[in-house]
Amino acid sequence: MIKGIKLLLAAFVSSVVFFLGVDILQKNLEKFFYAQISKPFEEMVFVNLPEKPQKPELDLQVKSAISIKITPHKEKILFQKEIEKPLPIASLTKLMTALIVFEDPENYNFSKIVTISKEAAKQEDVPEYGNLKMGEKINIEKLLNLMLIYSSNDAAWAFSEEIGPKYFVEKMNQKTKILGMENTNFVNPTGLDPENLYFNQENLNDFNYSTVKDLAKLTKYILNEFPLIFEIASTKPVYPIKNGFSDLSLSQDINIIGGKTGYTDEAGGCIILVFEKSENYFINIILGTKGTEGRISEMKKLIDYVL
Repeated sequence: MIKGIKLLLAAFVSSVVFFLGVDILQKNLEKFFYAQISKPFEEMVFVNLPEKPQKPELDLQVKSAISIKITPHKEKILFQKEIEKPLPIASLTKLMTALIVFEDPENYNFSKIVTISKEAAKQEDVPEYGNLKMGEKINIEKLLNLMLIYSSNDAAWAFSEEIGPKYFVEKMNQKTKILGMENTNFVNPTGLDPENLYFNQENLNDFNYSTVKDLAKLTKYILNEFPLIFEIASTKPVYPIKNGFSDLSLSQDINIIGGKTGYTDEAGGCIILVFEKSENYFINIILGTKGTEGRISEMKKLIDYVL
């Protein structure tokens, strides 16, 4: 019995000594390996990852501008400058004029023949093409081409006469409310400014005016509901247009969807451009450049910046 107890005690003591030894060995090994892999902080070598290059700030010589990227699931503003500032919009007006025509097929069937009136014929001439003569007979489809491609003021006025200029402009302003264009007003279907009047905040309602934020809403609506408007506007003109879309010299992977250019002394150079690249759509809008050349040079800068 006593011999058995002695053996049991000996086994217990041996096991205690064994486990203590294992524990001490484990701690020593941990210290050894930790010392090997954890050098003092000052001896550690760090790899400096290069910082993501920042885009230089874009200085556009414009009064207002916006660029929006539209992907299948979201849209993002890539650039903005004074996007809620009301400014005269010149012939960008004609996109709304075209929209009223497209939404009223009863009065504007494409094959319908329109006789150009004296009032329509005397609208301000455009430089390249689209100045009409009183008594000239033209169908709706050709008038759309003249208005959207060559910015014919005569064609725009002729459209308004089909239902009455006053009512036509009322419909334009009603549409702004429907589209949520809160800072937009139309007084005519052409975009021409009143004579001998300078644009300022006190006489806003004497001009066709809008903001690039509002014009983006109009552009998206046309793009979704009546893309043919942009298809017509992007048609290569038979008669070259100075400082038009063809002067942008875009890379081959950029597809122009459409848009509109405009210019008056008060509005300056204006341009809306919708283009597609890598299945993404971009809406670029610029208001208030110096001259028609400025709308092209500044648009080039904006395109280069957002791509």
